[in-house]
Amino acid sequence: MSAHSTAQNWIKRSLIATRALDVIHRLQRTRVAVLMYHSVMEEPERHATTLGNIIISAKNFRRQMEVLARDYNPLSLNDALQFIQGHKQLPAKPVVVTFDDGYRDNAEVAAPILNQLDIPGVFYVTVSSIDRAMPPWVAKLRYAFSTTGKGAWGGFNGDVYPLATSGGRERAFTIALEHCACLTGRIQEGFVAEVERELETGAMPEESQLMMTWQQTRKLIDEGHIVGSHTMSHPNLAHVQDDLELRSELEESKRRLEQKLDSPVIHFSYPCPVLQPHWSARTVELCRQLGYSTAVTTDPGAVSEGDDPLTMHRVRPTRDIDGLRWNLECAFLGRPLSK
Repeated sequence: MSAHSTAQNWIKRSLIATRALDVIHRLQRTRVAVLMYHSVMEEPERHATTLGNIIISAKNFRRQMEVLARDYNPLSLNDALQFIQGHKQLPAKPVVVTFDDGYRDNAEVAAPILNQLDIPGVFYVTVSSIDRAMPPWVAKLRYAFSTTGKGAWGGFNGDVYPLATSGGRERAFTIALEHCACLTGRIQEGFVAEVERELETGAMPEESQLMMTWQQTRKLIDEGHIVGSHTMSHPNLAHVQDDLELRSELEESKRRLEQKLDSPVIHFSYPCPVLQPHWSARTVELCRQLGYSTAVTTDPGAVSEGDDPLTMHRVRPTRDIDGLRWNLECAFLGRPLSK
């Protein structure tokens, strides 16, 4: 670590430890920080080849939630919505905790920690992955490119991508991601299957155990949490050209969730597997038409009263407490955050 980085970290820790930022908070308008998590595991290294760096250890997650419960004000997304609409005043430093994709560890590891600390959570699930007990296509592609013994990949456009080095694998993986992010349904499934055949990779370890079950989603509701939609097949909606396919991703996932949960589903999360933008005026309007009340993005920042609840910003947690606190404080102050 450079001397400059060390000095920066010391300044950050000092500002947080002395609560100097609390004085500024009292002079600022209230903002809600919506934290974005994906996977919480006891042994993150076991799934490094499938989920990559979106996993946080259970130990670190518990420590972060303990900090939220002690020093911040965790609240429901429904409370945040009322605040955005001008119907509710919130306490200082309000935080909403969200999870994307619908991994089983959300129900088995993260939710019990939230329950112990009385923190409400929002769990956005990829419906096809739960219906079929199959990981999202991003995980399947990551596993294929991480574990293949092949020296090259033929791609989809006639180009050949070498896989002999980690850099070559990463480049090929990114190319595959960018193509697949624009696909939906069976076309998406066909592309992933073709990559797996060409790279000669088998099923992922514990593949059928990676995602939540419908029983677990219903239990989350019973425990006071929110379950929302993360589309049917996890495409980048802003890059889906076919209007019917786009509508189906939003509408069918909502319908299927409401059928399985026997309750209204009004909360949505835009997938952002790769490429920007990951939402557009077209997707926002469609969310509004279909009856979604909120939609969260991966755009960095906090949420203020009067913001559009269908383009809510979020805050990425770091693995260390100081980094988490700093990101939250910057969000509350309206300071820009890195994506």
